[in-house]
Amino acid sequence: MDFRFTPEQDLYRQSIREWLDKNLAPRARAIDEAEDGIPTDITEGMASLGMFAVTIPEQYGGMDISDEERMVYAMITIHETARADLSMSTPVYTLLTIGWAYIINKYGTEQLKELVLPRIAEGTCFAGINTTEPAGGSDLAKITTVAIPDGDNYIFNGEKAYISGPKECAKWGWPSGHCTLAYTDPNASYKGISFIYVPREIEGISDHTYKDMGRMGLSTGGFIYKDAKIPKWCLLGEEGKGFYVNMDGFNAARIIVAAACLGGAEKCLEISADYVQQRILFDKPLSKNQGINFEMANDWMQLDMLKLNLTRAAWMYGYNDANPGTFSRKDLNKIVATCKCLSPTLGHDIARHGMIYHGGFGYTKDTPLEMALRGVMSYEVGAEGGLNIMRGIIARDEWGDAFNSFK
Repeated sequence: MDFRFTPEQDLYRQSIREWLDKNLAPRARAIDEAEDGIPTDITEGMASLGMFAVTIPEQYGGMDISDEERMVYAMITIHETARADLSMSTPVYTLLTIGWAYIINKYGTEQLKELVLPRIAEGTCFAGINTTEPAGGSDLAKITTVAIPDGDNYIFNGEKAYISGPKECAKWGWPSGHCTLAYTDPNASYKGISFIYVPREIEGISDHTYKDMGRMGLSTGGFIYKDAKIPKWCLLGEEGKGFYVNMDGFNAARIIVAAACLGGAEKCLEISADYVQQRILFDKPLSKNQGINFEMANDWMQLDMLKLNLTRAAWMYGYNDANPGTFSRKDLNKIVATCKCLSPTLGHDIARHGMIYHGGFGYTKDTPLEMALRGVMSYEVGAEGGLNIMRGIIARDEWGDAFNSFK
């Protein structure tokens, strides 16, 4: 069993870290405070390095790597992006686009893949996830948005809320959009749910935005559908199987969400280590204080264990796609849910600990730590699955229906 990256993976990691440190990191604060989002020259540079192409096959403009490796490359991509932009704006933009591109490639029609994937690979298309509604997001069987079949189209009516990317869809235009959950048969419970890619630039769709407390370089808002006609070739997977396609997509998304949280945490710990060695108090550096270095050691241990488990999750997911049935759905669910549950809280704790080590300086915007804390909280409060939902998945899939809190 070899836990090392391959030479090709490590070369990719080093090359994008060098570029991101030079080009993205110095602009992270400006991205967090701007209203016009992530600069186009940043996404163009990332695209030139293949960062948006890692989950896309070569035939659609993607990277020439094996299908087994794609999720590992995605994990590397997001981990390094999160180290450079602690606000989480650029990492989240990137993880959404490459994560749901993976699902479009896996379940989409040929027409949809030919339309969307090349644009994503070249960095000129946004793709996101669209499940949450104003009444909630964890109980997906209770959504009310409908997509009634009508000839060659689905007629969408309903509303979605707390969705990333309305402004980004407007910026890039057609065919930017979201993988959207809706009832194609409202009378069939969860077996009547379908998963459909909905391009934003279709008549009958409107959007609005919110003001978030963090990751301001990426917009968050909602969509309203009024008799919007979505072509049937936008269907992902089979009609009526959308719940399962969506759950598979969430496993992929949660792997790279955890990578974002852990990449940011790693950088925050490095910032703290540098500071406590330089700050002198009572004639010695803060790093000599066991109240600090023991806490940092605890944080490092948790970070290292989670990074190893995340690498396992990324490898298992890709390997299982290339070799179906190797791992059970339950085994994969548990590992992915563990990473998604623990990584946002660890990222938050490491950023908060670092702010405390910095004293009053840590409460200012002269350090990026507060930016990291605000950004990572989006994944504590529920994005891509609430923490207690992850615990519920683990309990259900480890011990069975007697522990199933979803029934």
